[in-house]
Amino acid sequence: MVELRDVRMQFQDKKVLDGFSLKVEPQERLVIMGQSGSGKSTILRLILGTLRPNSGSIFFKQFEITRLQRRKLQRVRQHVGMVYQYSALLSSRNVRDNVALPLEELTDKSRGEIDKIVDEKLDLVGMKDSRDLLPEELSGGMKKRIALARSLVLEPELILLDEPSAGLDPVIASVIDELIIGLSEKAKVTSITATHEMDSAFRIGTRMAMLYQGKIIEEAEPEKFKQSKNPVVAQFLSGSTKGPILEDSQDAITKK
Repeated sequence: MVELRDVRMQFQDKKVLDGFSLKVEPQERLVIMGQSGSGKSTILRLILGTLRPNSGSIFFKQFEITRLQRRKLQRVRQHVGMVYQYSALLSSRNVRDNVALPLEELTDKSRGEIDKIVDEKLDLVGMKDSRDLLPEELSGGMKKRIALARSLVLEPELILLDEPSAGLDPVIASVIDELIIGLSEKAKVTSITATHEMDSAFRIGTRMAMLYQGKIIEEAEPEKFKQSKNPVVAQFLSGSTKGPILEDSQDAITKK
């Protein structure tokens, strides 16, 4: 479904991805874990085509995202849903209009057809009664549900989720995780979730990948991943202050 080959991405003097490679199979729920600022969100934006790598190739099915012209890229994006870290709802639009936005911009459907789809997707996430509310009237969990509904309106084959449970209390985070699992299974979509929230990661994922210093250093099914002998993975999972993560960070600061 998705493949990144030897991708390199640098912002000014900061190397974010350094020969990054990864394959994602159809209908799996891949979770990419890593420290804050390690490049997880960058990977999602590269797959979506809103960022271009310095080098390397990115494929969605048979399409090489890195080579597509803008018009073709827009058509390919219709098969990809995105849930942003802070939901990215437009404050001046109500829930209905926020969810309808991709349909209005990318299809020629009538208002009646759009309303039917919007109601259907809001119903899926348990938010049908909120269609007339403004974002400021929604809680954090409600905003995440609306963002999920919006990501589904074009019936995507792939959903990208950036820190979907960030800032939520544990109960609401669990609700969002279960919603992601249920929707992906029901719609038979592939999902890639970027997170550093361990509980959510192991609830959602059918496969885990650890991003560290620009590369995937470990990938496995959840139970096998938990047993990793890699010292970086072990430290990240345990939350210990002793181990290579802080040592490498200190070395980088010293070299500067």
